[in-house]
Amino acid sequence: MRLDALIERWRQHPRVQQLFTDVSQGTRWVDLCPEARAPLVAASFLDQPRPILILTQNHDRVLQWQARLGLCGIPTNLIRPMPSGLSVLFEDAAPESVALSDRLGALRALALGQPGVVVATVSAALERTLPGDVLTAELAEIRVGSTVDPVELVPQLKRVGYEPGDPVRIPGQFARRGGIIDIFPMGAQRPVRMELFGDEVESLRYFDPMSQRSTEPLDVLTILPSRETLLPADAEGIRTLVEASLYREMAQLDAEQSRQLEQLVEDDLKAMENRQFFDRLDLYRPLLHSESGCAVDLLGDDGWLILDEPIELEIMAQRNEEELAQALLHRAERGEIMQAHANDFLVGVEHLGNLPASIAMAQINDLPHWFPAGPEASLEAKSLRGYHGQPQALTGAIKQWVEEGLQVFVATDQPNRTQKVLSQVEIFAGAFDPEAETEPGTFWVEGNLAGGFIMPSLGSALVSDQELFGVSRLRLPQRKFSEGVPVATVLDLKPGDFVVHIQFGIGIYRGLVTRQIDGHDREFLFIEYKPPDKLFLPADQLDRIQKYLAPGDGAPKINRLSGGEWRKTVGKAREDAREMARELIRLYAERNRAHRPSYGNDTAEQAEMEHTFPWVETPSQLQAIEEVKMDMQTDYPMDRLVCGDVGFGKTEVAIRAAFKSVTAERQVAVLCPTTILSEQHYRNFKERLEPFGVRVDYLNRFRTAAERKEVLESLKTGDVQVLVGTHSLLGSEMKFKDLGLLVVDEEQKFGVKHKENLKQMRVNVDVLSMSATPIPRTLSMALMSIRPMSLINDPPPGRLPIRSYVRAYSDEVVREALLRELARGGQAYYVVHRVQGIEMIAERIRNLVPTARIGIGHGQMTERELEPVMLDFIRGDIDILISTTIVENGLDISNANTIIVENAQNFGLSQLYQLRGRVGRSDRQAYAYMLYKGSASLTENAMARLEALQEFAHLGSGYSLAFRDLQIRGAGDLLGAKQSGQMMTVGFELYAQLIESEVNFLKTVADGEAPPALDDPLRGLEPLPTVDLPAQINIPENYIEDQAQRLYAYQRMMGARSRASLDEIANELADRYGRMPPSVENALRVMRLRLVAQHLGIEKVDGHQGRIRVDFYDRTVIPPRVLSLVQRQHASSYMSDRAYVWPFTGAALDAAEDCLLAFDRAWAEVEEDRASLASSSS
Repeated sequence: MRLDALIERWRQHPRVQQLFTDVSQGTRWVDLCPEARAPLVAASFLDQPRPILILTQNHDRVLQWQARLGLCGIPTNLIRPMPSGLSVLFEDAAPESVALSDRLGALRALALGQPGVVVATVSAALERTLPGDVLTAELAEIRVGSTVDPVELVPQLKRVGYEPGDPVRIPGQFARRGGIIDIFPMGAQRPVRMELFGDEVESLRYFDPMSQRSTEPLDVLTILPSRETLLPADAEGIRTLVEASLYREMAQLDAEQSRQLEQLVEDDLKAMENRQFFDRLDLYRPLLHSESGCAVDLLGDDGWLILDEPIELEIMAQRNEEELAQALLHRAERGEIMQAHANDFLVGVEHLGNLPASIAMAQINDLPHWFPAGPEASLEAKSLRGYHGQPQALTGAIKQWVEEGLQVFVATDQPNRTQKVLSQVEIFAGAFDPEAETEPGTFWVEGNLAGGFIMPSLGSALVSDQELFGVSRLRLPQRKFSEGVPVATVLDLKPGDFVVHIQFGIGIYRGLVTRQIDGHDREFLFIEYKPPDKLFLPADQLDRIQKYLAPGDGAPKINRLSGGEWRKTVGKAREDAREMARELIRLYAERNRAHRPSYGNDTAEQAEMEHTFPWVETPSQLQAIEEVKMDMQTDYPMDRLVCGDVGFGKTEVAIRAAFKSVTAERQVAVLCPTTILSEQHYRNFKERLEPFGVRVDYLNRFRTAAERKEVLESLKTGDVQVLVGTHSLLGSEMKFKDLGLLVVDEEQKFGVKHKENLKQMRVNVDVLSMSATPIPRTLSMALMSIRPMSLINDPPPGRLPIRSYVRAYSDEVVREALLRELARGGQAYYVVHRVQGIEMIAERIRNLVPTARIGIGHGQMTERELEPVMLDFIRGDIDILISTTIVENGLDISNANTIIVENAQNFGLSQLYQLRGRVGRSDRQAYAYMLYKGSASLTENAMARLEALQEFAHLGSGYSLAFRDLQIRGAGDLLGAKQSGQMMTVGFELYAQLIESEVNFLKTVADGEAPPALDDPLRGLEPLPTVDLPAQINIPENYIEDQAQRLYAYQRMMGARSRASLDEIANELADRYGRMPPSVENALRVMRLRLVAQHLGIEKVDGHQGRIRVDFYDRTVIPPRVLSLVQRQHASSYMSDRAYVWPFTGAALDAAEDCLLAFDRAWAEVEEDRASLASSSS
C-alpha cells in the first residue's frame, strides 16, 4: 500500500473529520509533532481541495514541507513555493527572475482562489504586494488558432517588463525569430514556443530551456506581467510626489551623496516616464501601489492559513524587519535611496491573527499575544525521535503498541533490509488493505517520511527509516530537469581572438563577412595573418580552426600563409608530443597488465541503497555512474576521472562505487586534500552507507593516538570497510585487509610525493578521481582518451548560476550583502586569506551587522574548538561564518547562499572557484563577492583571475576555468618547461591532438620496433574533406540574426559526424528558427557529402567549370571494379592522375551528390561481393 492510501484512511477517521470541521479563526492544533503535520494538512486538502498558505521559518523548512506534502498524496504541481521578492532593497540589482516567477505564480494562484498549497517563509508572506485584482489581470491569453500581431506583441511584452534574450532560458525573457516567438511566462515552469503562419497561431509548444528543443504541445498560453511592481499610468504625478521629498532629503546629505541621489532618482523617474522597467522599480512600490496588502490578504473565505510554530515565526519576522530597517537606513544615509521605513514594504506579524481561518500548529500551548483565542484540539501526536537508530528498542515498542491495539505502519524505502531487521525479532509485517483492515497489527507502507510518530487517538503509529536505521532521506522538491550546457566549446570566438588553422597556423579572427562567389552569397570567417596575408575561410569549413589557448599571457607568433614555417613549427611540437606519448603508453600499458577479479553486476541491496539518494539524478550524473560501474565489472583496475562542477553530484558517484566495492568484500579508501573535506565526506559516506551495515571511519589530525590505533587495527581485520582521510592514508603504516577502491578528491591539490604514491597505488587498485577544476595535464589526458573521463555537466534541477561580483572592498558592500542574505533567512561565509587578524575582522563584521550571530573557524583551531563552530553553522545557529580557506572544500549547506572573499587577489583561480562553490547549492539565488583592496595592489594576473571568475559564472564552468587557468598561470610545473614552450607555439588544442595522434600511432608499433621517422607533421590531423561547389551555401542573417548564434549553428553542423546527427540538427533548426531556407538545406547537404567523402578516402570535391572533380588521398586504393561501376553511370567521365572528373549539366550540388553516392554504392557492392566470395570459399 502506498503512503497516500494511508493518508486517505486517516482522512476518513471521525476524529480527523471533526478536526477539519472545527477550523475557524484562531484554531490551535497543539501536542502535534512536526512529523505528523504534513500528513494532516495533506488529509485536509484531499478531503476538500482549497487554497492553503503555510508559513514556516526558513527556506529549508519550505523545502521539507514541499517534499512531505508530495509524499502524502498532494500532486506536486499544486504545491508552490513563494520566495521573497525584496532583494533590490539591499542592493540595486535586477530581480531574481526564477524566484520572482515562482512568487508571482504563487500570489496569482492565491488571488484566483485556486485549490493548492503555497509554502512560504513568514517574511516572504508579509511582504507587501499588488492587490488581488491586479495580480489576476492577464496581459494576454493566446490560444492555438487565434490571431496575434507579432509586430504589436513585442512592444507589448517590453511594456510589462519582459526582456529580449536569445536563447530564452529564464522567466521574463522572449525572442522573436521571424514567425517564431519564444517566451518564458512569469509563473510558468517552462518556456513556450509560438509558431505563427501570418498572424494566425499555428502551434504552441513547451521547449527545454537548455537544449532549446520543443517538447509537448499546449492549447493556451497565459502571459502575466513580469514584475510585482508595475509602471505608473501617471508618471508626472509620481514625479511631483517624489521631488517634494527629494530636495528635503538632499539637504541632509553631503554634496557628493546629494548629487548621487539626485542623479539616481532622476534616472528612475525618466525610466518611468519612458515606460521602461528598471532594477530599482521596487523601491517605489509604496508610492505606486499605496493600497497594497500581503499574501495572506489574498486568501478567500474558504482558504486556510497554517502557522508552523507561531512563536518562532514571530521571532523570525521581527528580526527580518529590524534587518530591513537597518539596510534602508544605511542606504539612505549614503544617498543611494530615498528615505523609507520597513513597514512601507512589510506588514507587521500581528496581521496574521486577523484571518477567518487560521491554524496554529505547535507542540506547546504558548502562542503569541496577537493570535486570537479559538477552538483548541490536542492531537497527542508524539514523535518517535527517541528511537532513532535504535532498532532493538523500537522493535520492542512495536510489539507493545500492537498489544495495546494499535495499527503500526512501517513506511520504508528499503523493504528488503527492513523485512530482514523485523523478521529477526519475529515481527512480520503484512500487506495493508485500507478497505478491510481494522485489527491491530504491523503493516507495510510504500514510501517514507523524514520521521515517524504515534497517534493513539487514531489508533495508529507510523515507523520510518529514521527510527529503523538512524537515517531517512526525503526526495526534496526540484524543478523539472533541463539538460545542461555542453562543455564550453573551444570555438567561443570573438573578434580579436587568436585562432589556429590546422594547415595555415596562427592568425587573428576578425569576424564574419559575406562575399559573393560565383553569383552566390557565402559567409566567411575573416582571419588576419602576418601582413599582408588574409584568409577568408568558408563558414562551412569551421572545423578547420581552433581557438588558440596556451600557458602564459604573451601573444603567440602570427604565421604567414605561404612558406614552410608552420609545418616546421608543428614538426617540432610533434617530436615533443611523441616523447610524452611514449611515457603515457608505458604508464598505462603497465597498468593494463594488472588484473583483478570483476566486481560483478549490481545487487538488490545496491539498488536499495541508491534509492535513498534524496535528489533526482541528472542524465550526465547517471552516465558517469554507469561508466564507473562498467569499469568495475571488467577484469582490469579502473582509473577514471570524474569531472563535474562544484555541487553537481560527484560525491554520489563515489558513494555508489564504494558500496559496490564493499558488497564485493573489498575495502575503500577516500583520500581528501583537507581535514574539513574529510570530515564532510565522512559524514556523507556514513549517513548513506551505515544504514546498510557498512562501517565507515576516518583518519585526520583530529583523531587521538588511541583512536588512530584502533582504526588501523580495524583496517587490518577488515572491520573498517570505508576509510576517509587526508594524505595520511598514503602512509606506510596503512595495512588494508583487501583494498579494492581508492577515491581521490581534488587530486591536483596533493604534492609531488603524494602523487608518486598515488601513481604506485594505481597499478594495483581501482582509482576514481574527482575534480571540479582539473589541472590541464589531467584534462588533456582525459580529452585524449588516454585516461577515461566522465563529465557531469548538468546542473541539478532548479540550480541557478551564482551571481558573481568583483569589487573594491567597502564596508557598505559587505553590510548590504550580508543583510540581504540574513533578511531572507539565509547564512553567509566570510573568507579571509590568513588566520592573523581574523578576530579583528570578526569584530568589524559584528559592528556592520549587529543582529548577526557570528562564528570563527580556521585551521589552527583544535578539533574541540572547531567542531562545535562547524556544527552550529550546519544547524543554522550561526548566521555568518568567518573563516580561512578551510571551507574551500567540504561544507555543503543549502541555506548558505552568500560568500564574501576579502583580499580575493591573493587567492588562486581554482581556490576562488571552489570557494564560490560553497554557495548556490539549492534552488535559491546565490551571491559571491570577490573583494580586493584598491586596484593599485592588483597584479595583471590577479585581475585576470578575478575577471575569469566573473566571466565563467554559468553553471558547469569548472571545465572552462581549467582552460582559462592554463592561460593565466604558466604550465611549466604541469607539463615541464619544454612541453609548455611547444604548447605556446601551436596552442593547447593542437598540442593535445598531436599527443593523441602519436599515442594512437605508437600503439600500432610492435614492441621492440623503432617507430618510423616523422614524415608529415600533420599526419592524422586531416580535417573533413573539402566540398567546394558553386551554390548558395550559408545561413542568412534574416534566418538567424544574432552572429554568435549563427556561428554556433555553423559549428553544430561542422561538428556532426553522422547522418543521424545532421538530421537531428536540421530538426532543431526548423523547430527553433522555422522552416529552413534553401541555402541552409544546402549547407546540410554539403556536410553530408563531406562525411561520405571522408568514408570513401576522398580529399577534395570541386564542382566549378561545369565538371565534378573528386581528388582521392594517395593512400586510398580504388578497386578497378568500383571505377568501372561509377563510370557506367557517368558518360564522359575519366580519371586524371588521382582525380575522377565528370562533366555535368544542371546544378553542381545535385551532380556532386549523384557522383559521391555512385561511388558509395559501387564500393558497397564490391565489398558485398568480396564478403560473399570469402564466405563461399570457407
